[in-house]
Amino acid sequence: MTMPGARSQSHPTRSAQRLSVNLSPDVAEALQWIAEKHGWTITDAVRRCISTQKYVEEALDKKAKVLIAEEGQPVRELVFV
Repeated sequence: MTMPGARSQSHPTRSAQRLSVNLSPDVAEALQWIAEKHGWTITDAVRRCISTQKYVEEALDKKAKVLIAEEGQPVRELVFV
């Protein structure tokens, strides 16, 4: 039985990976905006954006639809190309 928080021997401990990326000014500004809006660091914003994208990709793989419901507007489907 594995206890919560215990590391499985089949999944070795992975260390953090440092990445260097080049962002266009627009993308860098968008990332900065997201971080400031939520009071996050840039690192946290990148992690959360990647986690959100992964969640969406997994949902789309299961043939789910991603819908946007704005107040006073008809529900729209987001189509990812």
